[in-house]
Amino acid sequence: MDDAVLAVDGGGTRTRAVIVGSDGHVLEHRLSGGSNAYDKADWAETLTGLLQGLDRYRLLAATIGLAGYCAERPSSHMQEKVILDALGPDVRIGMCSDVEIACVGAFLGGPGILALAGTGSVIWADDHRHAPLRIGGWGYMLGDEGSGYWIGCMAMRRVVRYIDTRHAPDADFAMRLLQALDLPANPDRAGEALLEWQRVQPHPRSAIAALAHVLDRLANEGSADARSILVEAAQCLATQVRVARDRLQVALPWSYGGSVFRSRFVMEQMTELLGEQPHIPQLPPIGGGVIRAAARAGWHMDAAWLERLDADLAHKY
Repeated sequence: MDDAVLAVDGGGTRTRAVIVGSDGHVLEHRLSGGSNAYDKADWAETLTGLLQGLDRYRLLAATIGLAGYCAERPSSHMQEKVILDALGPDVRIGMCSDVEIACVGAFLGGPGILALAGTGSVIWADDHRHAPLRIGGWGYMLGDEGSGYWIGCMAMRRVVRYIDTRHAPDADFAMRLLQALDLPANPDRAGEALLEWQRVQPHPRSAIAALAHVLDRLANEGSADARSILVEAAQCLATQVRVARDRLQVALPWSYGGSVFRSRFVMEQMTELLGEQPHIPQLPPIGGGVIRAAARAGWHMDAAWLERLDADLAHKY
């Protein structure tokens, strides 16, 4: 039976788990649906199912990074209980938010600011002198500006405005987005089809967030409307990074995580607004969880160990 550590990265749309051996190699990779306790009714079942069958390993420690986690919230106490029940009392468990492990992975535990924009969005800043600072992360009802969900909503608002008003400047963008969803482009038929599309989605917030990828494709095809929404998303995120720097009064380097940053328009605008290139993440978000868990297990992580981990995670992601 191999000694191992566990890391979990639980987001709004997907939850990943990796089991890593003492030599830095990934022994197993697991993937499941979203596990955000704020809007996924089956979050506990998702986590429990993801963590079944771990008794083949001698699990020493685990780091669980979950969207929306905060030790002071009652919902997070429920998350802690689910994890403890799944892993048992002998595993040294550390719980934190998904953005925290993303920041650890990006900077290999060093100081920096991480802009995370996937289904939701949040900024995490850690200068190693003060308590880590969170900016944003208020959820889709109160904020999440610049997130995939926010981008999708901004796009859909233009579509429904066109359906309601036949506003000519919105026509081309609206019809192209409707066609991308395999919905009628004719505004006389599009309304009911769009409502039905929304009704049948297993998780509407994730479905709307996925429209960010459609917008990026349309932007690359020349859509000015798609580009303007992506640029505005970058402006929202860059403003929050500046707020973090102002509050800490130090110009920490910035890095990124989440699917929204796959868009070159978002990346280029962020870089221009912040006046510097981003720090390229050294490890994907779940890698930060592995680092924390390995440290909790007392393992030595030299450069070769980290290189093996990085190579295995790159193969899986």
